[in-house]
Amino acid sequence: MPVYLPLHPPHITAPYLLAVVEDNTDLLTDLVEFLGLRGFVAQGFTAAEAFFGVWPATHFDLLLLDVALPGASGLEIAQQVRAQSASAGKTVPGMVMLTALDSNHDYVLGLNAGADMYLSKRSSLEVIEAACHSVLRRLDQAKPAASDAWRLQARLWQLQTPNGAVLDLTHAEVLLLSSLFEKPGQAVMRKELLTRMDKAETLSSIRNLDNTASRLRRKVQAACGIELPVRPSYGKGYTFTGHCKMEA
Repeated sequence: MPVYLPLHPPHITAPYLLAVVEDNTDLLTDLVEFLGLRGFVAQGFTAAEAFFGVWPATHFDLLLLDVALPGASGLEIAQQVRAQSASAGKTVPGMVMLTALDSNHDYVLGLNAGADMYLSKRSSLEVIEAACHSVLRRLDQAKPAASDAWRLQARLWQLQTPNGAVLDLTHAEVLLLSSLFEKPGQAVMRKELLTRMDKAETLSSIRNLDNTASRLRRKVQAACGIELPVRPSYGKGYTFTGHCKMEA
């Protein structure tokens, strides 16, 4: 069995958040694990319903879509995401379609639905990875100079939102975001967060941590109308799912 090593290509700014929607659980697992090793942050979904359960609250840079999904197809996902993103004035994620079919008609349908690239499921994992990089490079080149990243200036205790608003933070909020910004797309456990805050793992401290996260989300929403992409992870910790940059 081949061993795939982590890779961060110099022309791609990691991490990018990818959604992989594929009903074949074996292929889904392979794609999510492989892309994770190659420097992406990949989340897997087995159906359109599961994907739309987190989108658009979670912004994805690229969608890797199976055309023949049960229920809503990958083509329908692409059409809906493109239409809703455009109507909301948001960046449309890149889209790579995967199919077991090879007819020209299916390729045309995929491209008309808004796909940036169309690949056979027989493609190797390396080819699929290369396609993702190619689409993201093109999107990066087409982006305006303004960044859509959340920027944490830890020394100043300030958070800059993607729409340019600047929020003053408390010490606890700075420590929380610093820990999450260091591991974007990864769940940071409560124990690690509390250690960073120099607090013991007690019930009272856990409540205070959860209250800090909740207050911060409300604070950001009220100040700039954007949802802070901090997600609870199965009651164990938190994950920052957006683009982020941290300055000391």
